[in-house]
Amino acid sequence: MKPVLDHIGILVPALEPALTFYGETLGLGAAVIRDIPELQLRLAFFDNPDGTIVELVEASGKSELQPGDVVVALEVEDLDAAIAEYRARGLKVYDQPATENLPLRRGWITKGAAHGTVIELCPKGAVAAFVRGTL
Repeated sequence: MKPVLDHIGILVPALEPALTFYGETLGLGAAVIRDIPELQLRLAFFDNPDGTIVELVEASGKSELQPGDVVVALEVEDLDAAIAEYRARGLKVYDQPATENLPLRRGWITKGAAHGTVIELCPKGAVAAFVRGTL
């Protein structure tokens, strides 16, 4: 399976004003909020069962990402195989374990390796299940 677009993550300086803009002004509706204190993140997901999920990310810890950066999240059938394949192609891919409040393992290709955009590798269906509380 080729990777397909899973969701888009947008780094924002503060979640609340961004919620108003994306939810009300752009009409994406109510967001599902998830606090991930162990990663110093606050996340807001605008779920779209018929399309792409839009995620807002407020990061309070150290990160290479800055407000305005976009994370392109690709859904993969087999995360281990995808990480191995991209590493074999010479990319630096991080394997991020699940945490208490973000119980899904993911892979990351950094901005430097991905021409200025972070690529997140997500197991098929995992992000939607997390957002919908069925993970």
